[in-house]
Amino acid sequence: MRGKFLQSWTLAYDLVVVCLYFFTLAYMIKYFDVQSFDIKVHNFLLQDYLKEGAFPAPPGYYAILYVVDLIFRYKYPFVFSALLVLTFFFWLKFSITFRWLSKQLHISTFQVGLLSASLLFISPIFIPAIDGSFWYLGKFTPTIWHNSTLIAVFPFCLLLFFETLRWQIGGFNKALYSIFFLGLVIILIKPSFMFCYIPALPLYSWSQSLRFDRRFWTSCGFSMSFLAMLFLEKAWIYDLDPMIKIMYTPEERSTVVLDPLVVHLHFSKEPIFDLLCSFPSTLVFMLFWGRVGLKDKPFVFSFLLLVFSLMVYLLLAETGFRKFHGNFYWQIPIAMFLHYLCMVVVVVNQFVKEKKVGIRPFLVFSLVYLIQVAMGIAYWHRIFDGHALN
Repeated sequence: MRGKFLQSWTLAYDLVVVCLYFFTLAYMIKYFDVQSFDIKVHNFLLQDYLKEGAFPAPPGYYAILYVVDLIFRYKYPFVFSALLVLTFFFWLKFSITFRWLSKQLHISTFQVGLLSASLLFISPIFIPAIDGSFWYLGKFTPTIWHNSTLIAVFPFCLLLFFETLRWQIGGFNKALYSIFFLGLVIILIKPSFMFCYIPALPLYSWSQSLRFDRRFWTSCGFSMSFLAMLFLEKAWIYDLDPMIKIMYTPEERSTVVLDPLVVHLHFSKEPIFDLLCSFPSTLVFMLFWGRVGLKDKPFVFSFLLLVFSLMVYLLLAETGFRKFHGNFYWQIPIAMFLHYLCMVVVVVNQFVKEKKVGIRPFLVFSLVYLIQVAMGIAYWHRIFDGHALN
């Protein structure tokens, strides 16, 4: 009986999450204009490339969309298929989160579901009197509703994180095959997460034993292999793309340069305020559980990923027409989501362990965390009320 009860809760959460994402995406696809909505931009981009007999680079998401559209096209090219594909990947992100939290936390399935659902909305804190209409631009957030390639790659990044932990902590060498496969899939869909994963992996491996052992050198081998793939993909995107010569003059074409803060300060008018509002739960966590967190292996790995993801965004930029597209931003939402995920596990487990002793820190963290969730729900409501994603 208990197993059936737990299974019914799991199915209920799955159904709610699928409906949430399906109808939200359907609304945005129908009512948002193409200039402000990446899903429509990517659909039209795919159509333009197909006319030239090619796929946009990297091709992973577009290839999936193309195949699904062959089966489920309804009226317009890639519209209904995008709705199905992105709803599936959103649900997969939730499902992976739910199952990992179920293994890590000794709480009820109902509570795990609520916690997993809250992570779908976690957001920076917005103060309209200061932020104005910019609730998203200039801040750092783990919740993205509009970028199709990020939505598609998100669950694979979560799996790569967990498989890496399985190998690093548990010593399961079979996970090595999964790590390589998932890294390749990520690079073929949207390589952004690898920008922080590649430098973080060897450093994390070394931190576990403080020795240059076999695991460290294997990590270096993975990082170098993935880095080589990124350089090949860079050449594909910047030099071999057949549409570059058609759509842009030589002066408009992009390259990668070291240009600290230029993109961030373009979007952030109050950088210190935006930084504090983006990481309030982290500040509370480090105040009360910093020492515990730094001994927790998943949290340490997620924190390294977050640090490197921020460094990449703040230091690197593109020139030409891509300059303010923010293409070095997209690893941050994934790293932040993993950071919150690991943070929540530490806090809940410490509370269950300490019980009444840890009630005040837990209440403070819960209050700040719930404010961030409420802000995320307000941002979601704004999609319908204000047709705004900025």
